Amino acid sequence: MGQNQAHPLGWKEIKEFIESAGEGLRADRERAMLCVAYQTLARRGELVALAVKDIHIHHDGTGIALIRRGKTDAEGQGRSAYLSRETVRWLKRWLESAGITEGEIFRRLVGSENVGGALKPGSVAPIFKRVAQWIGLPEKVVRMVSGHSTRVGATQDLTALNIDLGAITQAGGWKSTRMPLLYAENIQATRSAMAAAATASGRNEIIEGP
Repeated sequence: MGQNQAHPLGWKEIKEFIESAGEGLRADRERAMLCVAYQTLARRGELVALAVKDIHIHHDGTGIALIRRGKTDAEGQGRSAYLSRETVRWLKRWLESAGITEGEIFRRLVGSENVGGALKPGSVAPIFKRVAQWIGLPEKVVRMVSGHSTRVGATQDLTALNIDLGAITQAGGWKSTRMPLLYAENIQATRSAMAAAATASGRNEIIEGP
């Protein structure tokens, strides 16, 4: 991982938070934010700009999110991102518990029961850092969590599943493969020619004894 790269929040970490977060508005919001950010590979500005009108839920329980705002979308046409049933479930739970029927989806919380205005892009990183603390990541790791951590984590998870690089690039709204390649650098290293040679030559076999 590059020195200045955000520490990833992949599905493993998100699932751990989902299962341990408990009840309440804050837990509902964080679950929905994590799932939507991860599945859409949204940048922090795109995430907080997401509105109720941008979500279309299908009869089978899956959905589509229209990501309208992005650095590489000069004409503002947006891109469509798939939402799984689990993501739709947590998103609907947050909207219902917060009483949100229109406007921006992700809002500030005032106290434990009051919903305020839309989040700002700068609010995403502190929320993700609190999630990282909640699931017990080391403090030095928490400091490296940013508003793009789910974007990095999703890219790494997709790479580990052997998803085509072009498909990953399109899903993340990138114009080139440079950033997804950078995000998945460590995973790619384990699949390099030298890694394959080490396995083929027996250098990766477990050696017992001193």
